Amino acid sequence: MKQSKLPESVWLGFDVKVETGATLKPYQIHFWKEDEYKHHSPEAPFHYMSDALVGLSMVHLNQHLKNPFNSPKLNYSFCYEAWLALEPHHELFQRSQPRVNALRENIKQASPEITSYFERNFSDILESAIHPWGVDLNHLHHLIEAIDYLETKMERPLLYNFSLKFSKQVVDKLHYLHSLLFNLRSLIALDYNAHVQDATHEAVKVDSITDYLSKAEYVSNDALLYLNFLKHKDKMPPATFELMRKSFKSLSHNSYCLVESLPKSFLSSLRQEELEESLYIVQMDWLLGTDAGLLFKVREELYGLSEGYDKVFWPDAQSKETHHSEKLTVSCKLELNDIYPSSSAA
Repeated sequence: MKQSKLPESVWLGFDVKVETGATLKPYQIHFWKEDEYKHHSPEAPFHYMSDALVGLSMVHLNQHLKNPFNSPKLNYSFCYEAWLALEPHHELFQRSQPRVNALRENIKQASPEITSYFERNFSDILESAIHPWGVDLNHLHHLIEAIDYLETKMERPLLYNFSLKFSKQVVDKLHYLHSLLFNLRSLIALDYNAHVQDATHEAVKVDSITDYLSKAEYVSNDALLYLNFLKHKDKMPPATFELMRKSFKSLSHNSYCLVESLPKSFLSSLRQEELEESLYIVQMDWLLGTDAGLLFKVREELYGLSEGYDKVFWPDAQSKETHHSEKLTVSCKLELNDIYPSSSAA
């Protein structure tokens, strides 16, 4: 068997087409053709690898880039290894699996017919957004409707949903898609922050937790109140109990969903002093380690793409008059010691 002569490195070049606004609004990503590399020089990746991860995620999502004829210098096996080593969300997902699977043992799984229909719909939309030249981000907006329809058919939200289980192939695609969208937003944040005068007050940021669950500690506290309320069910008239229950659902929606999503056996197994911390950890496990949490994050990123990041993530962002670019150009080169720093000493 012949060994690959491709180097243990990859040069990722692509253009992010954008519309201007309070923050830039990406609508397409164009991977460079071979001739375009002649007019650029490779640069070191950013500190948190957002530029590299956008390119690596595109390589995995776009089957056209795996064709040696289209990308003769692309070392696909190195790209796969680099993405696994650099993407922290995927590592957190894997670490959460023992706790998530233990919780799932006492939860009825979502209907296979419903999940299968969504998987086909998701794959069709994703494939339609992929082109030989790159990714049409605007076409991905249709995934919002597909996800909303999934929630309707399940008759329950994605929020704190442990019952949803997709095939490994779809979960892998969701990982790559979230990695692409999250790190794409990071690139937009980097560009925005390069034009602010006072980063202390004006800079925007990205956060893997608070961007999706902004007040998880408060949710845990409210969930404790709701649990205590449920304990007094037998002491209340049924009409009063139901009225107060509906009030919790509307006024403290996240805490209501959290408690209602968890099996009673799990909640009853915890001592009172353990409850608050456990309810917080469960939220993190859902967000970082479940199929529903992954899909929830993808939808939030798609909301940002379709409505504008300033509307969804950065409401305090101010329009920058100095920025009139129609695209952001990325040219980064990953070496082996970028993904395994200790290997440089070898």
